[in-house]
Amino acid sequence: MVALSNGLIATAQDVKAYVRINTDQIEGTNKEIYTELSNDLTEFINSRRWTDATFSDEERIECNFVITLEKAAGENYSGQLQVQASRPVFNSGYNTTLFNFLDKNLQFNYTQYQKLEFDENTYENNLLSTIAFYVNIIVGLNFDSFSRYGGSRYYEKAEMIVSLAQGSNDVGWKAFDSDRNRYALVSNYQDERLKKLRDIIYEYHRFGLDEMVNSVEKGRTNIFNNMPYLKEMNRAVPYSIALQLFVESKMNELLDMFKPATSKEKKDLYDILQGILPTQTNKFQELLN
Repeated sequence: MVALSNGLIATAQDVKAYVRINTDQIEGTNKEIYTELSNDLTEFINSRRWTDATFSDEERIECNFVITLEKAAGENYSGQLQVQASRPVFNSGYNTTLFNFLDKNLQFNYTQYQKLEFDENTYENNLLSTIAFYVNIIVGLNFDSFSRYGGSRYYEKAEMIVSLAQGSNDVGWKAFDSDRNRYALVSNYQDERLKKLRDIIYEYHRFGLDEMVNSVEKGRTNIFNNMPYLKEMNRAVPYSIALQLFVESKMNELLDMFKPATSKEKKDLYDILQGILPTQTNKFQELLN
């Protein structure tokens, strides 16, 4: 059971998370400790109240955390963290990817039977602060997808976690260490030059995907009309992690969605997506075939 900083044990709330520990690269260690850690982290996320909103069980924000351990030395661990989250599309059985990110700089200390405690106003546990950071990013994106700029409060919470971590020597939190770390990520979502991305997140989901239950053509047109703004933002902030993550998360969805589009629409979309994510040029070629 995970205790919160106020000593209370919260009941099921607004996030439904699944945490898995991959130990394939770790040999000769007590596997029981990883099962315990996985269970404790899952409970930490699912039992904590992350928002003030009321969610029914089927409305809870679904996300997955996969920790792949690469090194274990006593109580010190390092590896990677894959974070994924999805959102249901209105009146359908389809879930669309909101967030899919690989954090390559996960380092933490953990002792078996350790009581996991977290206070959002202090930085004491790198692992819990990292998990809480990503939960707030996910919640922010979810709220942005349902109401324009609805996720602001949660990006601010994520930014606070980053700020509190600045006094530590833990990796992944510092400005300018990387353009794909936690600092860069939350900075992008709050960058005025990228504010239109949050409009697109809202428009894409509410007037694009959610509209498709009524009219596929109308929903696709609404999405297509927002795509040029991605190009403008990419020109203003080249190699933006937030832009790249948006395109990565929606890539397969867009390719499938625009199969029946006109040749010009496909070419325009190809130019926009390829410009943001040139590493996937071959994948985007499917639009032109």
